[in-house]
Amino acid sequence: MGLEVKLDASKLEAWASELSARGLRNAIRRAVDKSATAARKVALDIIAKDAGVPVARIKPGVTKLRRTTQYDLSASFTANKLRIGILNTQGASVSKSGGLRASTFRLTGGGSSSLQIKDAFLVHANGGTFVAFRRGKERLPIKGVYAEMPSTAMGQDNAAARVAWQKEAEKQVAQRLPVEIQKQLLAEGLPYSPPADTGD
Repeated sequence: MGLEVKLDASKLEAWASELSARGLRNAIRRAVDKSATAARKVALDIIAKDAGVPVARIKPGVTKLRRTTQYDLSASFTANKLRIGILNTQGASVSKSGGLRASTFRLTGGGSSSLQIKDAFLVHANGGTFVAFRRGKERLPIKGVYAEMPSTAMGQDNAAARVAWQKEAEKQVAQRLPVEIQKQLLAEGLPYSPPADTGD
């Protein structure tokens, strides 16, 4: 997901008249990098809550932040198609009498937020176990049941994580950009050092 925000052009023009081009660019970079880092952390938390799994389960499906450069003032990360078995969601269960009872898309809503598949069963294969159900009356094919993917959580416009990410990113930039500009006004010419990425 890329970080996109709207800035007040009149303020930028005023700052640009006082700062060097490099200084202004570095201040914007610091604000965008810090804002995107904070917003990504919020996105990870909401993706996990929406899917119904711990954040540790989601992290492998979300890349670290791609930070700004001198030539590109955008910051982004990618949410991938990570398959997480539905039994990893909190409260999920499978029984012979009731089938599968689980919940994912908990914050976004929809049918999977209260998922019940009466004929679901466990499949043990390749050293692991997953939940599946048959598409028809025949023994095969079967279809596995998985939790919400990070790519889905961030790819749908109305998904809880997508909404939270955008809102947090815009709030962070609005707060951080003036602060970074002020710092640059006091320390014109200092080299830019990007904040450390802890991988959270």
